[in-house]
Amino acid sequence: MSRFSISPIKVGELSFLILDCPSDRSLPAYIPIFEEHNVTDLVRICEGSPYNTQPLTSIGIVVHDDMKFEDGTAPTKEIVARWLELNDEVFYESPTPGRCIAVHCVSGIGRAPVLVAISLVEAGMDPLDAIAYIRKARRGALNRVQITFLDSYKKRKKGFASRKPAKTVSNNGIAHNNSTLKQMPVSSSSLASGNNSGGSPPAPQLQNDGGVFAEKKKSSFISKLFGRK
Repeated sequence: MSRFSISPIKVGELSFLILDCPSDRSLPAYIPIFEEHNVTDLVRICEGSPYNTQPLTSIGIVVHDDMKFEDGTAPTKEIVARWLELNDEVFYESPTPGRCIAVHCVSGIGRAPVLVAISLVEAGMDPLDAIAYIRKARRGALNRVQITFLDSYKKRKKGFASRKPAKTVSNNGIAHNNSTLKQMPVSSSSLASGNNSGGSPPAPQLQNDGGVFAEKKKSSFISKLFGRK
């Protein structure tokens, strides 16, 4: 029986699946989950071509191999730009609602989560809230280099929070915009631990004013996560 790890992340209009790298043998077990979550695009960050993508492309999933970067590192500006471009296409420029991006590296705890965290920051979430949220959904996600990168990440002048989703047409024929979800913040205790229960945890409220952790110093934040100053 194939074993795999998939973590849904959904905040507002943004919907992601963070996963470990499939193999040709395990890929069929992922496909029903992709279909359940309406995955339209899959980003492969790991090196090489670890599995045949034909089973995915045959059901309409677009596979992206142009956002690779070295294990344990943060993405370059060029990769971030390409990632956000894909986010725009999937979540804000398509008239089809409810689309989802699946993303994986090798184990799904470093490179894939850092891209998803960038998207959450662009949506208006404080970087430290985004880190806590992802670590709650995916245990052990993000290393010191990636956390430091996210803590100092500067979002675009016009991030996702300032954008309106593409208009969709409801069953009654009335065009409307999908609304952004606002939920309660994650507590600071989740910064140092997480779980991987397979479901998306409650999302922190999107922030436009610095977030609930705006006054924390970077040194104390890193210390809380890693037990070191």
